Amino acid sequence: MKLTIVLYANLLCLPAMAQRDFQLTQQRNPWLTASNAAALTTYADSTIAHATLSYRHDGGKLHTMSEGKRQETYDADVQSYYRLSSDIVAYGRATYSRHNISEAAGSMLMPTMKLMPFDLVEADNNAGDKSMETFSINGAIGWKVWRCLAIGAQLNYTAGTYAKQRDLRHSNTLMDINAGLDAHFLLPHNSGIGIGMVYSRRTEAMQFKTYGTTDQIYYTLIDYANHHGEREAFGTEGFTDSKNRLPLLSEYIGVRVQSKYNRLFADIVYSHRNGYYGRKSQYSASHEQHHGDNFALHLRYDITQRAERLVWVDLRMATERLTSERENYRRTIATNGTSAIYYEYFEPTKMADKVQTYGTAALNTYWEPSGNIYLWHITGGVKYWIRQQTAYVYPDIYTASHHIITPFVSARRSVLTRRGYLWSAEAGGSAAMGSYRQWAAHAAITYEIALKARPYDLPFP
Repeated sequence: MKLTIVLYANLLCLPAMAQRDFQLTQQRNPWLTASNAAALTTYADSTIAHATLSYRHDGGKLHTMSEGKRQETYDADVQSYYRLSSDIVAYGRATYSRHNISEAAGSMLMPTMKLMPFDLVEADNNAGDKSMETFSINGAIGWKVWRCLAIGAQLNYTAGTYAKQRDLRHSNTLMDINAGLDAHFLLPHNSGIGIGMVYSRRTEAMQFKTYGTTDQIYYTLIDYANHHGEREAFGTEGFTDSKNRLPLLSEYIGVRVQSKYNRLFADIVYSHRNGYYGRKSQYSASHEQHHGDNFALHLRYDITQRAERLVWVDLRMATERLTSERENYRRTIATNGTSAIYYEYFEPTKMADKVQTYGTAALNTYWEPSGNIYLWHITGGVKYWIRQQTAYVYPDIYTASHHIITPFVSARRSVLTRRGYLWSAEAGGSAAMGSYRQWAAHAAITYEIALKARPYDLPFP
């Protein structure tokens, strides 16, 4: 059994007017949840902001090596839609997260939902305390340059650290940058078209070292897929090089297209991925290279959009394909008297093929309005996740497939006080089935404080 305790504190900041639901403000307009900065100009309301502080404690016997025996998480999140003028709307968000993990081993890479070309895994007999911090700043701006045309740009930046305080020690630094340029065309009959280009670069640099006794040999599994790969001893070369900080780099270049016709909305994103691990140079070693493709689709249909009731259906699906190859090289010392060391590379060896697909089908219902707040909200649906991986460890091939299907439901009832404070009680549950089985239930009572801005703080009357 795994015990989880979560505490939240919410703040809502808005102009001197009726209180609004920030989450509903985003979800009510599908363009605001799409990946198009120019479509921010479809935001027809005034400035609104939302801040959240949370604390989470995880403990118990049901955990993985990477999760550790205990984990404490501190999170802060603030985001806002800010109207600069009648034609310009900006969006900003800043988040901070810190994890303190006790007696953890397993993966040495920072956790992510994306497919990784390989994993570096240590045994549980080297378990130690770990700490992880991430900080991100997201910004986007949209400008309506003409009655039916808007342009926009966005930039998201994330930095992070991940470290272990016991041999074999690893110190990771993360830099993740996402940039995009977009255009939005407004069409008659509540319709529109959006298009954009996106570039993303993710670099996780790793340094390995020991502070304790050096007579012990530390082994790391280079897990290409399905816990198969190569076993490497810690030293001055290879994936766990003690002399150099080695980057795991991935670059994404892609396009995104959105379309809305009356009640139907569609958002499609495609990107191509390339990357490597090590340092690509004639005088340094690069150990791995990878390439793949990503595709994401979001469909939404508004069943009812009335003042007394809102009902819509969301369908989301994302697919990733990734191929990783091990670099083959020969270390050579120059014979011209300089004693320079250089590397001669040969044809790489394919080590793994991976495919991951996940998504959600959900129904959202809001009713019983009180001003701009809906006092009832029920959502339900199903989440799915499928991953198929093949590891090529000569002369064997190891293929494994995993799937998880999770039906879920959640209901929230809110009460708005005369002073504008919002009390909410929420309860729900989910059941994971397939390769992993788990029953989960949650209940929460939240209290939101509305902070009203002064009139002269607003960008317009």
